[in-house]
Amino acid sequence: DTVIVQQEIARRVLARRRLLPFVQRLNPRYSAGWVHEDICRRLEQFSEDVALGKSPRLMLLMPPRAGKSELASRMFPAWHLGKYPDHEVISCAYNVSLAETFSRKVKEALEDPKYQTVFQTRLHPDFRSNGEWAIAGARGGYVAAGVGGGITGRGCHILVIDDPIKNADEADSADTREKLWDWYGSTAYTRLAPGGGVRVIQTHWH
Repeated sequence: DTVIVQQEIARRVLARRRLLPFVQRLNPRYSAGWVHEDICRRLEQFSEDVALGKSPRLMLLMPPRAGKSELASRMFPAWHLGKYPDHEVISCAYNVSLAETFSRKVKEALEDPKYQTVFQTRLHPDFRSNGEWAIAGARGGYVAAGVGGGITGRGCHILVIDDPIKNADEADSADTREKLWDWYGSTAYTRLAPGGGVRVIQTHWH
């Protein structure tokens, strides 16, 4: 039926342009509140600013289990790499295990048949570990690392730091905060390409 085909084409176009329709395409049961709509708008602007080389910065500070990582660390990288497959992403968390969990979820999104009806971006068949993977036929890719770990030799258009501090006890430690700041300034920030963006997602512990 022509109408059904036209509606499907329109949904695909909308999912390419807007993050929330993309999320709901991959997960039709996703229920978005006003805060999730607001996060999606900010992430859309962040993506555009990265593409334009405007060096954007975005911090999402919300309580645990509020849905920030689902949008910002799983769905957003998949959506952004769909639009810009030559971009590189480095994603860091308080340990490498959590960072690789985010990486695996982004890969799952890229391999979803619903994703593949929207974007041409595909995983490289020979370079797809949870620690690091590449985009087939493009220069982009994804690296997962623990905060404080080495990412020497890597570069990125987007630096994601999701849950750099594990809990309130760590947040209350001046030593932990100082080490985190030193790592950011001496290691993480130096990996950012000119005009690249930094996004921090965490609970506002301190």
